[in-house]
Amino acid sequence: MSDLCSPSDFRLILDFAIGIADRGLPLAVVRLAPDGDGEVPEGPSLDRLRVAVAYLCRKTDRVSMPRNGQFDVLLVDCNRQGALIFADRVLQGLETWQDVAGISLGCGIACFAPNLSTTDSLLKAADEARKRSFDVQDRIEIYGG
Repeated sequence: MSDLCSPSDFRLILDFAIGIADRGLPLAVVRLAPDGDGEVPEGPSLDRLRVAVAYLCRKTDRVSMPRNGQFDVLLVDCNRQGALIFADRVLQGLETWQDVAGISLGCGIACFAPNLSTTDSLLKAADEARKRSFDVQDRIEIYGG
C-alpha cells in the first residue's frame, strides 16, 4: 500500500528519479484517469477510489492525485513489461469500483527514454497514452508502443 503524495512532491521525486534513470535504472510513469478530461466528483466514490489505488500500489511506488480521479504513479526500477503488469493489475482491481461508479478508467504508460527524459515530457506522454487507451479493449496504452 502506497500513500498519496502531493503533486508538487511527486514532481520533485520524479525529477530525482529521472537522474537515476539517466544512469540506467528503468523508470515508468502510469497515468490512471477517466476518459477525456473528466474527473470523479467529490464524495464517497472518490474516497473509495483513492483508497483502492493506494492499496493496489506497492510501498515503493509514488502516487499522486493531481485532479479528482486522476492518478500519476511513478514506478522506479520498472521496465515496460512491469508497467504493463502493474496497469493490468490496477484496472482489474478497480473493476468493481468502475461498475458501481459508472466511470471507466484508462491507463497510459510512459517509460524513460532519451526523448522522454524530463518530468513534463513523461507526464505528457503518459497522458497522451491514457487518452488513446480508451480506443483499445484492455484500456492500457504505452506511449510510442
